[in-house]
Amino acid sequence: MTYNVWNKWGKLKTMMVGTCHEPEFFDFITDPRVKGPLTRILEETLEDLEGFQKTLESFGVNVIRPKTLYKQSVKELNGAVPRSSLQPRDCQLVIGNKLVYTSSDNQGIINALRDYNKKDIIIDPMMFSLKDIDKNIAEYTGNEFLRGAYWNAPCATVVGNRVYTDVKEISPVRQAYLKKMFPDMKFIDVTIGGHNDGCFQTLKPGVIMSLRDITNYEENFPGWDVLYLEDQSWNDPALKDYEKIKNATKGKWWIQGEEENTSLIHFVNEYLDKWVGYVEETVFDVNTIMIDENHCCVYNKKPNEKVSAFFKKHKIEPVYVQWRHRYFWDGGLHCITLDLEREGEMEDYFA
Repeated sequence: MTYNVWNKWGKLKTMMVGTCHEPEFFDFITDPRVKGPLTRILEETLEDLEGFQKTLESFGVNVIRPKTLYKQSVKELNGAVPRSSLQPRDCQLVIGNKLVYTSSDNQGIINALRDYNKKDIIIDPMMFSLKDIDKNIAEYTGNEFLRGAYWNAPCATVVGNRVYTDVKEISPVRQAYLKKMFPDMKFIDVTIGGHNDGCFQTLKPGVIMSLRDITNYEENFPGWDVLYLEDQSWNDPALKDYEKIKNATKGKWWIQGEEENTSLIHFVNEYLDKWVGYVEETVFDVNTIMIDENHCCVYNKKPNEKVSAFFKKHKIEPVYVQWRHRYFWDGGLHCITLDLEREGEMEDYFA
């Protein structure tokens, strides 16, 4: 078993797909207005993840699934509800043939990665402080698992011999760390202020899909064809009720049809705060997975005309994946996966 990811479009060979708590997790709740929707979310989430796995396997992809280790109820945990193993992308990424562990994460994900490649070492990020970074780099350079110094992994995007890093999210000391660990890579600054995969996606050499009109595309991706979607997602008529719940949930999550369910809103805000992120970052058509240069996993049954025309232009076929509760989990298809091995090697796509 090996790590090998140099881009987002090389033929996918091995991928981790996350998982969530079992529906019984909320059996202790007596209020049906709370228990019903949450139980349904877990049931449908597990169903959709199984479907996603089967879709990937139909393309010959080896799929790894982490376990969710926490069985306690919200009551037993005194309200401190740990997140499930749903979004492996948040805290680790593969750069070339090394897996970078960027922050503390779910033990189920860590165990699954250890099982995937037993000879490699996971470095506990809490063991070190940033002031010891030079010592740590010198001591652990030989390991496949590398400490990433506390940053969100989706804030970095690998494109051949380049890594695009968000300067708003990855501090200079952390960028210095990465440059020391990967001296053959060229690090390019971008300004996003969030996860890269919620803003843009590289689909194949010379092709990008983006929600934001980032001014430095022309400079950092010279000659590439960029489809700018102009924040069209929240303008979808199907999301017209979102404004009703936005203030009540502080824009953090949304379940269609539950806009007036004050009991549910209170419970999620009170107990599940760590489960959900900022939902407005999640409304993206760009948070996709390329199986290879010609197949793109999307969760939009009917991509808009601009996307369809762009895909046709570049000979990309959409592969529909059902993912019903992306707005509750604050995670698209790219967030709930982690590509571990793709075909390909280091290349310069800008030579």
